[in-house]
Amino acid sequence: MKRTVTLQHIADRLHLSRTTISLALSDHPRIGQTTKDKVRALARRMGYEPDRIARSLATGRSSLIGVMVPDSTNAYYAEVIRGIEEAARIAQLGVVLANGSYDLELEAARIREMAQVRVARVIAAPAFNSEKPKLKGAWHDLRQSNLPLVLVNRQLNPPIFHQVSADNVDGMRLAVEAIASLGHRRVAYLRGIHMTVPTRQRLRAFHHFARKHQFDEDPNLIDYSDIGPRAGYEACKRLWSKLRKKPTAILTLSDAEALGVLRYLHELNVHVPQDVSVMGFDGFEVSEFSQVSLSTIETPMHEIGKRAVEILTDTIKNPSPCPQNVVLPVRLRLRESVGRASRSG
Repeated sequence: MKRTVTLQHIADRLHLSRTTISLALSDHPRIGQTTKDKVRALARRMGYEPDRIARSLATGRSSLIGVMVPDSTNAYYAEVIRGIEEAARIAQLGVVLANGSYDLELEAARIREMAQVRVARVIAAPAFNSEKPKLKGAWHDLRQSNLPLVLVNRQLNPPIFHQVSADNVDGMRLAVEAIASLGHRRVAYLRGIHMTVPTRQRLRAFHHFARKHQFDEDPNLIDYSDIGPRAGYEACKRLWSKLRKKPTAILTLSDAEALGVLRYLHELNVHVPQDVSVMGFDGFEVSEFSQVSLSTIETPMHEIGKRAVEILTDTIKNPSPCPQNVVLPVRLRLRESVGRASRSG
């Protein structure tokens, strides 16, 4: 049976104290970089695994990151979580996952549960419906606490927690400009049903750039969709049935809904992009491989997760009174689903 390598074993080999080994592996500033490198190299060679239970008992905090998202099956958050897990492995941290189901009270309860089991830090995507939320109850308490917390996919203004998000406004600008440059003026938009901060940002940006490019001002061109391909299918069905004059292009909150739109139009024998162009948002991998490859705005979901972990680890080592606000750039990806406006439009 393979023996368990302890801090004392490493200390004996390097003729250092157990405390020095512990501090070196924890990246403590009191220990020089040369010593840290020697300790880490030997720890790897000897197969040392940190005892997280012992560390949590000693420090009062576990080496765990609590992650709370609205729905971990959502492709967006699934990719964010993969980024979190990748960065957490590098930082030798574990991950505990919870779903908040777009319910602020439930989300706060989940975070309180994490704190009770001594989770050291939290990454969350709460269901704030405003960029200037009025924090009440548990959320107010969380802000006043010392629990390090980073928001993902939530861009508050001004920031009250550390936050990492994609540039939703610029993404919508890129989408609208691409559609407008191809002659589209009668353009529909399927917004999200959960009016969270990114949903509101994208809707507001769509209205702004639609006016700038003189899109048709028909309120019936704006409709709602729940999350997912089936919801996008049903939303497109509703949109199509109520509009006598059809749109030449349809934009959606995310790629998931756009895939449902493509399916519905295919069943109606409406050709994409010859009759109608379709543009998604977020850049899910599956979108490249739909029957008609989907044009989209690629958001750095994986990088958002990684950066959130990096901010947590940095702020624990170097606490700052000012919340960090990281907004990552997005990219337009034109594929088969977008073309010139049809003459009938």
